[in-house]
Amino acid sequence: MDLLLNKFLGLLEGETALYRSLLLVFQKEERAVVDSKLKELNETSKEKENLVLKIRILEEERVRMVERLAELLGYSPQLLTLTKLSQLVEEPYSTRLKDCCSNLSALIQSVQEANQANKALLTHSLELVKGSLALLNNLMPSNPVYYRGGKIQINDQGGKVVSSKI
Repeated sequence: MDLLLNKFLGLLEGETALYRSLLLVFQKEERAVVDSKLKELNETSKEKENLVLKIRILEEERVRMVERLAELLGYSPQLLTLTKLSQLVEEPYSTRLKDCCSNLSALIQSVQEANQANKALLTHSLELVKGSLALLNNLMPSNPVYYRGGKIQINDQGGKVVSSKI
């Protein structure tokens, strides 16, 4: 049991480290968006994908370990939370599990908040780009067509920046 608990705690500490790295990547992503650095934004996207994949792998291993721990403790795996596990095991594992639980919870909350903030920032940036494009499209004058009678008719193809005749 001690070996399994040590391995489980090591896995939780590994997940915590990955979430810390993910939080740093979100902070780099925010700076890249604010500074309009596309290359850095692409790099952060790749970093996030790699970290999320690593977290997913560790999470699958964590689920398997929880199932083994639940079996050893005679408890349902679905009901075995870190808090409950910390109540079922002895010291020093109990304190270490509580610490891991609080650290991981706080870190996941910070990652979620950073993700939401970056999402809002990217959405705002996209709206600014759309607004700029709409403004440019509306600034382009339509080509008036003169008819034999001298009347001018405004062509409704205004806003084209690129010629369709090449």
